[in-house]
Formats: sequence, C-alpha cells, structure tokens
Amino acid sequence: MGVSIRDTLSLDILKGAKVIAGQRGFNRLIKRVSVIECPDCQDYKELLREGDFFLTSFYAVKDDPGLLAITVSTIIESGSSGLCLLDLYMEDLPEEIKALANRKNFPIIMISKDLPYAEIITEIMDLIIQNKENIIVEMQVDKLLLEKDGSSIKGLALQINNKFCNNVAAIFITSKQGVKRRLLNLKESFQGQESWSVISYKRGILLLISTPYQVENHQSIKELNSIIQTIEGTTKNYYLGISRHYSGLENLGLCIKEAMHANELGEKVLEQKITMYKDLGVYRVLSVVKETPELKEFHDEIILPLQEYDRKNNMNLFKTAVSYIENDGDVNKTAQELFQHRNTIRYRLMKIKEILKMEGLEGSFYEQLSVAIKIHKML
Repeated sequence: MGVSIRDTLSLDILKGAKVIAGQRGFNRLIKRVSVIECPDCQDYKELLREGDFFLTSFYAVKDDPGLLAITVSTIIESGSSGLCLLDLYMEDLPEEIKALANRKNFPIIMISKDLPYAEIITEIMDLIIQNKENIIVEMQVDKLLLEKDGSSIKGLALQINNKFCNNVAAIFITSKQGVKRRLLNLKESFQGQESWSVISYKRGILLLISTPYQVENHQSIKELNSIIQTIEGTTKNYYLGISRHYSGLENLGLCIKEAMHANELGEKVLEQKITMYKDLGVYRVLSVVKETPELKEFHDEIILPLQEYDRKNNMNLFKTAVSYIENDGDVNKTAQELFQHRNTIRYRLMKIKEILKMEGLEGSFYEQLSVAIKIHKML
C-alpha cells in the first residue's frame, strides 16, 4: 500500500495535467517529492533514490537535446517513480525521450507553468503522510478483527477512535480505481460526527458509525440516507455493504465483517449498489460454504443438465429458471420479463422438472432450484 502516480492524478491541483508518456507506469509508488533543475547529471546522480517524484521545468537543459536525453535517462535508471514537467520552456519532449519513457513504463506528466511547485509538493506529501496514517489504522482494524475477547475489542476500538459510543454499525464502500482517494474526503462531510470514523481499508472505505442511542431508530435511517447522498455526490459507481446494528462496542468487529461480506455479495453476486447484511437471506450461509465439494456437486446436479439441454436443443430453460426464481416463482412476471406467453413458461417449467426428475415435487422443486441458482451466481 502506498501513494501511486495514479493517486496523485486524482488531486484537484493536477486535474489539468496531461500524461505525455509512460501511462503503463501509473502504479509506481512515490516515496518523496522534490524539484530537480541541476544541469550536471553527475552532480545529482548519487542523490537520486528509488521512488523519487520530480518537478522540473528543465530550464538548464532546454537548449541541449543531448543533455536533456541523458538527464531523463539518468532519472529513469535511478528508479524514480515519475516526472512532472512544467510547460514553462517546452510544451512537449522529443519523441525519442517519450519512447524511452514508454519502454520503461515511466510516467511523464505535463502541467501548467502557473501551478506553484510548493503547492504541488505540499499536496502530494499530504497524501503520503495520510497514507502512512491509514496503514497504522488498517493494522489496528486487522488486529481488532482477529481478537475474540470482548474487552480487548473495546480497547482496540477506542484506539481507533476514543469517541466511539456504545451502539455501532459499519458500512463498507468500494468503487472504481482512483475514486478511493476521493471517498476519503467523506471525512470532511462527517467532521461534526466525532463518534464516527472513515478509514481506508483493504480495497475500499470503511465507515464506522456509533451513536449514544439505539441505531434502529428513525434518526439512524435519516443518517443512512444522508450518507448515501454524500457518496452519490462523490461517485455514481459504488457498492455499499451495510452491517446490522449492535449494542455494545465489543461487537464492532462483527459489524465490520458483516459490512464487508454484504459489500462483496452485492458487488460480485447480486449486482446491486446497496446491500444490507440483514437482507442477504440464504446467501449468508451459502457464501460461507461455497468452497465445499458438496455445494459444487449440488450445483452441478441441477444446473448442468439444464445448460446441456439448452446447448443441444437451442432452448432457454436455464434463463427461464433464473427469471422464475428471481420473480419469486410468479409465472406471469416471468413471462413478462422474458416476453413469452405464460403457457410457454409453464411448459418450460414442466420440462425443467422432467429433466431434473422432480415431477410432483412442487415445493421441493422451487426450493432446490432456488438454492442451485444462488450457488451458480456465487461460483
């Protein structure tokens, strides 16, 4: 975990930046930021370090293409993370230099001469400092999730935020790459909520909510709607996993696990933006045992015969089965969704029962088919 070139490009100050080479190197990590304008490569060669990110106008070498090429090559070979070039004296670089940067996956970014060095350095260094703080908090969350003792969990929770109250819930938010840093700005939106914490965790953002009152009440619903509206203002492409509400800070680890579980199922299985753990139903059980051979065997016994029949007969029995289950066994709704007559759907369901040898097993047929399709979505 660290601050990458991609992360810096999400900063407001670099919104107008133009990447002129090395786009494949966006994952390079920045360890420090500085200005480089020295004309003699030998003078600074020993000062370069892996992970350096340099700002420059190349004033000293702007009129010497040969020395310019040597300078860029030296910076690349030092293991530097990238180069930020102000368009003060040159609006582009020679093609051979850009070709070298592309071969080495070394990002070169062109920015406006009107941007002050100091502001760029400050904002990137703030990111690096924030990242180090996030790593510490993430380690605290990891430790909390491994802890079994209630009093120890309380102690670890209060290390994360000593303002936490007794009633707790968690929300885990994921989105496309590059948006995570912007989601961290949720901290600013919730500054008045001292008993809340916004944490960068794993592949997303963890929002830990605590209140002095029971979180099932009307106020909590208003707060949840407010949170969703705030996230919508940051990105339209997100997934939210929401835990159940618990009384007792010792349950914070359980909240986090539930929120992450709901998020994963919502994104990868249910394909819905907002997923509440309490609404997962049988998925809560199936997802825990999805790696067992028995689950795979049950899936194959029901799903594979339908898919094989469809393949051989150019039919849509499997698609019909999925729609039938998703519409809670309502034949009319299934027919509407598939643009078929309801009698066609009834015929297909009879055929499915025949293939699976489940004629006369109305309740058991629906139950087994429903579970098999849910397993199919997870595999």
